[in-house]
Amino acid sequence: MVRRELRMNLIMKKTLLHSLAGAVIAIVANHDVLASSPLEKLICTNAPRSEWLPESKMREIFGDKEFSLVKFKVSSGNCYEFYAVHKDGSIVEAYYDPVSGKSMRYNRVLPNGTTPAYESTGKAAGAGK
Repeated sequence: MVRRELRMNLIMKKTLLHSLAGAVIAIVANHDVLASSPLEKLICTNAPRSEWLPESKMREIFGDKEFSLVKFKVSSGNCYEFYAVHKDGSIVEAYYDPVSGKSMRYNRVLPNGTTPAYESTGKAAGAGK
């Protein structure tokens, strides 16, 4: 009985993850504005990595607990970069200065039917430090 419940639990988790992935793909396909273009390269810092905040602190600043799915990476412009699905269904692309923790760019595509459908804050295209 316990094994069956564990198996059902695992199947439900996989189904949820597949549904979330499908939702992300569908929203991004309908909103080409989410990802920044290569012409919009953002340079956050030239400081050595020994001066950067740890990933765990950056996740805390970003607020990763408010999101159901979070991908974290370091961009080519030395920014901490997040791609995430918020619990409200919105999709976020965010860049942070890894030394100060300051938000450099924050793009958000809101769920269907929400007005406005897209929000963006941060430096203009091509702007760097």
